[in-house]
Amino acid sequence: MLDFMDYIQVAFAEASGWNRDNSYTTLTDTANALLDFSTPERLKVNLSSLSTPQFATTYTLGTVGLIDGSISYLFSTLPLHDTPSRSTQIPLRKLVPGYRQICPPSSPLAKWPLDDSGTHDTNEEDRRKATLLHATLHLPPPTTLTGLFLRRLSPTTQLTLALCSTRGTSLAKSVPQASLLTTISHDTGKYSSEFLFSTDNALFGFKGLWNFGADPRKPSSSSQESNGTQTSQSLSLLSAGGEVYYSPLSSVVGLSTGLRFTTLPAATDPQAHPPGSTSAISTFPYTLALTLTPLTGSLSTTYSLLASPNLALSSRFGFNVYSWESEMVAGCEFWRCRKRPSLPSASSSSSSPSKLKSLDNLEWARRKMSGLPPTALAISSSSQQQEQDLNHSAQAAPPPQQHGGSSSLFSDSVLKIRVDQSWNIRVLWEGRVKELLVSAGVGLGPSARSSLSAKYAAAGGGGGGGGGGGGSEGISYGWTGVGVSVLYSS
Repeated sequence: MLDFMDYIQVAFAEASGWNRDNSYTTLTDTANALLDFSTPERLKVNLSSLSTPQFATTYTLGTVGLIDGSISYLFSTLPLHDTPSRSTQIPLRKLVPGYRQICPPSSPLAKWPLDDSGTHDTNEEDRRKATLLHATLHLPPPTTLTGLFLRRLSPTTQLTLALCSTRGTSLAKSVPQASLLTTISHDTGKYSSEFLFSTDNALFGFKGLWNFGADPRKPSSSSQESNGTQTSQSLSLLSAGGEVYYSPLSSVVGLSTGLRFTTLPAATDPQAHPPGSTSAISTFPYTLALTLTPLTGSLSTTYSLLASPNLALSSRFGFNVYSWESEMVAGCEFWRCRKRPSLPSASSSSSSPSKLKSLDNLEWARRKMSGLPPTALAISSSSQQQEQDLNHSAQAAPPPQQHGGSSSLFSDSVLKIRVDQSWNIRVLWEGRVKELLVSAGVGLGPSARSSLSAKYAAAGGGGGGGGGGGGSEGISYGWTGVGVSVLYSS
């Protein structure tokens, strides 16, 4: 589950119109969310608040032998009026990373339309220069301070400064260590690029991503037919990218490349295809990714599938051409949804105050206390009939559209499971309990036993007649981590 501050940063990116998916950094985000999720390993409590549309705070308290915590503050020049902040109102799918349905790339310039005078209006100008400040102080010592400065320089350019400073204990009188990472991101819709520089070993880096297909910056004349109707949209997207790093101080070089093929929303929406279209429609959204690191010889392929609106599956196979080692990981997530309480429609609620009063569960007690005449029984029977009619209409309502297209259902909880070839298992449950957002996880896997327990197990095995399995001596299978995290926000 995302931290509250990460959730606010995602909301800031959406409000400012920045496409987080059009980046080489997020090339394998879908598989990472389904296969590389982390489980809590201690008890952790988070208290957060979006006190104003521009200011947020978070207080964290955790215990794992020692008690530690953190204090976070965030300020945004862009008001986040439409961002739910209460833990009872935040959509759970906004907090829990899962299968990412990537939308067709669009030009950032199209989100800043010009007025009649050829300039941007005041509101759009403020959004174009959106700025975010975020700082977190981790306690107790060794104290760590992290900071983030994000500035939208233009519709296609964004500047990010990330600071990390660590101070040792009071006994260590060394100078606090600090590092600064500067990133300049450029996104045109057709391609994106990132230039990085880190003060840690003077590291330089570059990332790039190219989308094959039509250029969103140039309106295609073929997108409109002669009769004025729109043709079928793109069903899939193929992207290729890479990254390179170099440090002149330590002579370190890093290089990786990747491919991603994913279906677009038009591939799963039959209404997006005009009658008579021969384009194939895929029922299940899926994403394929291939990454290669030539210097280390690592090759990884991932396949993620959204089998239903509430079920996602993913697998990954990794191979190293130098050491001949391989890795296989499989995972899934299952969402549990509930119906929202049905309300009377506008046509049947012309006298809504009286009807709501008649449907009150305590109305019978008020009538008995006030000693109403027997005519009240007729009112009670009519109210019961109205309640039955409302329940019947709620049950007879049409089912929601696929992929969360209906507001009558809301996600209540999610269960994630992953397992690898060594039988390391992680199970994570995240859901809503009253007004709290709870994450509970457990890790299972083989672990080395202590020498004393290994000798005791060996002695017990010998006294019992010897039996095989001597090769597994000193290895046990059990818990590797258990934890619970609780979040409350207002």
